[in-house]
Amino acid sequence: MIVVRYSEIGLKGTRARRMMENRLRSNIRQGLLSAGESADFRWERGRLFLDGYSRSEVVMDVLRRTMGVKSFSEVTEMKFSKPSEIVDMAIQLYSGLLSGKKFAVRSRRAGGQNFTSMNLNLLVGDALFPYSDGVDLEHPEVEVNIELRDNRAYFFSGSHEGPGGLPIGSEGKLVALVSGGIDSPVAAWMAMKRGSPLEFVFVSLAHPVDTMDFLWVMKRLISRWVHGFDPVIHILDGSAIVRELAGRDDYLAPSVTFKRILYSTAQRIAMSTGAYGIVTGESLGQVSSQTPENLLVINSGIDFPVYRPLAGMDKDEITAMARRIGTFPESNKGEFCSLFSRNSVMGVTSDQVNHDIGLFPFVDNLLSSETVIRGSTLDEYASSIPVTDLRGGEFGPDPVVVDLRGIEKFNEWHYPGSLHARMGDVRGIVDKFGRGKTYVFYCQKGLQSAYAASEARKMGAIAYYLTSEAIRRMTQSGKPNISET
Repeated sequence: MIVVRYSEIGLKGTRARRMMENRLRSNIRQGLLSAGESADFRWERGRLFLDGYSRSEVVMDVLRRTMGVKSFSEVTEMKFSKPSEIVDMAIQLYSGLLSGKKFAVRSRRAGGQNFTSMNLNLLVGDALFPYSDGVDLEHPEVEVNIELRDNRAYFFSGSHEGPGGLPIGSEGKLVALVSGGIDSPVAAWMAMKRGSPLEFVFVSLAHPVDTMDFLWVMKRLISRWVHGFDPVIHILDGSAIVRELAGRDDYLAPSVTFKRILYSTAQRIAMSTGAYGIVTGESLGQVSSQTPENLLVINSGIDFPVYRPLAGMDKDEITAMARRIGTFPESNKGEFCSLFSRNSVMGVTSDQVNHDIGLFPFVDNLLSSETVIRGSTLDEYASSIPVTDLRGGEFGPDPVVVDLRGIEKFNEWHYPGSLHARMGDVRGIVDKFGRGKTYVFYCQKGLQSAYAASEARKMGAIAYYLTSEAIRRMTQSGKPNISET
């Protein structure tokens, strides 16, 4: 038998508590079914008891990943009529485990017993003491936990942590802007922990590279943490947005403008799907587009609540959380802002962003490219994407090598014979050298070069992308795979 505990649910009024308890039970049941397991459920004043399963390790794995579960323990249950029966059971369960070890007894009660928890601790402790190396209440090697509920006693040696929070589905639906990076999946997880089911919105900037990264993250987020729901996922093609913002010099604040575009798109989707707000992955001051001043500008014109669960967390904390929940990406190709930032974006004004927004029908363009799938069809959708490895490796003779980093980085070091270019120059370069050439693009972390390779492929050229570190290693190894142009 396993006992499941919750915290916040027990603080709600009777009606809300009953609704949340039913939602928690339903979500656990769906998680068990997905894992090929089942169980019998019994509620009893703030506790959920599970029995009748065949694999306890599977049940506990599901409980570790179910929002609303505070903690749980595998227990031994007994009925009793007097304290001495509890003492006898404690000796039976623990006497063989205490040899040479220090122990502690901790009990709690719910019901009308005619003795106190302290009385029971003393009785059980005295009975077990001869089998042990003594008592240590601070750092025991064996902990004897006893929970009494009316005429039943539950013995357990420890507890396992769940995520806590509220069951998914107990609060209103939100729309989450999510990428394949580190921050936004953590923000989505934290919103789900507060009980809100999510619809996910992803804007692809370098399809298929960043799309596959996003699908990998979503697969782990949904399969591990979303029990009882099959979330809707909106996938939008943002390549035209990149071409527009990175290819023209008359945009005044492209990075901040891009964030406004994302917010406006999410708002349109939220309003059409009955959601109550937008979830984003910003952390205050992490990058220049996430200063309070720029976030105020981004929010202007957005008539919808925007939730930022990561606002007070630093990058190390967010990264640790991503690793803990299993969404830390296998590769980090950088952030979207690196696609557009030519200079610092400090001190952007609403007038500048409004000017930029008026130059192109950004939101309508994005929504016209929308693909809608379900979490249950992630694998099917991923398999429908043509497998094209755009990462650099072995290349033909005399490729055109293009450095997309800033001019300062280019002047410090660049691949011998490479061209320096901006994101907006990619199509012009392919037109100049021809579609019959092989193109190798590189940048600091990979996002810009992945976009460039994708665009060149769309034009019919053979193209690959690398990070600057990867191409530098190839040069230093003495066995470069790229010829000078």
